[in-house]
Amino acid sequence: MNEKVLAKCNTLLANRDEIAARFKFGHSLMNIAAALVFSGAKKEVDVQKLKECKKLLEKNTGAFSSFQANAKPVIVSKMAISEDPEKYLEDIKTVYKKISKGMFKDNGYLVSAAASVCDAGRADEVDAIAERFKELYKKMNKKHPLLTSSSDIVFVMLLVLTDKDVDTIVDEMEECYEYMKKELKLRVSANEIQGVSEVLTLTGGDVKEKSDKVVKIFNTFKEHGAKYGTSYNEFGSLGALIDIDIDTDKLVDEIIETADFLQSKKGFGSWSMNKKKRLMFAAMLVGDSYSADNAVLNSAAITSSVAAVIAEEVALMACITATAATSASH
Repeated sequence: MNEKVLAKCNTLLANRDEIAARFKFGHSLMNIAAALVFSGAKKEVDVQKLKECKKLLEKNTGAFSSFQANAKPVIVSKMAISEDPEKYLEDIKTVYKKISKGMFKDNGYLVSAAASVCDAGRADEVDAIAERFKELYKKMNKKHPLLTSSSDIVFVMLLVLTDKDVDTIVDEMEECYEYMKKELKLRVSANEIQGVSEVLTLTGGDVKEKSDKVVKIFNTFKEHGAKYGTSYNEFGSLGALIDIDIDTDKLVDEIIETADFLQSKKGFGSWSMNKKKRLMFAAMLVGDSYSADNAVLNSAAITSSVAAVIAEEVALMACITATAATSASH
């Protein structure tokens, strides 16, 4: 296994183990979500600071708000790696209030979107960002009302933070969507095509070339005996791999090898995670290991690589699904 990828895996696993042993968020995927924040920041878990930040969050947000639901592991972890956790939380709350006003009900995706603005150091631009955010979401919803939902919120915010013109974003996404659906005739649902179109629009380059690269990577997994997932998160995550400048066969082999490595580790085994989800996490770790030399998102405003952002968002979505399933069983 590539040394950088192995280091990424080991850092994530060490942080996850530390959190799981001394600071439990509940579901194992929540511990992974929290660990991803520390790993992405290249920091080790500070359990004492996590505890302090958790108390701070609980004291300053409503007991039944999304801040204390599925988004909690990520927000508490981000508070813990910030220089001023209290100010970071207040900034997120301010941004959250602005971007949700008049449009959205309380949900974890909005919390994560608000955190993205603060992570980019742009909380002071919230009024302009909120306006563009709502404009983009409305235009997306107008074009595809049955596809656009709360699960798109974080990607919409990331697109806004690129500072591309809103109409340009919509046009690029639509071109990508139409090309994949009508010309490439991908056998995945329209929702998944919209998801990967959002990710690809975050990047520069020719729409068709980017789309072709996604399909090539997807088909290469099949050729190597591994079926890559076609859910919204899984298929969309392929968009974070297109700027990695290595042979596609080598890339896919590396991802499969990483997934095999993870399978033997607690929280990533067959009892905790299916093959496709594990392959997706492996893809994000491999992608992130190359991000220093191949930044997928060409915007100084976003401090994290697209791979890391997607991996974190995937963990949040997985936590939401897991929590809903648990609630339904009682």
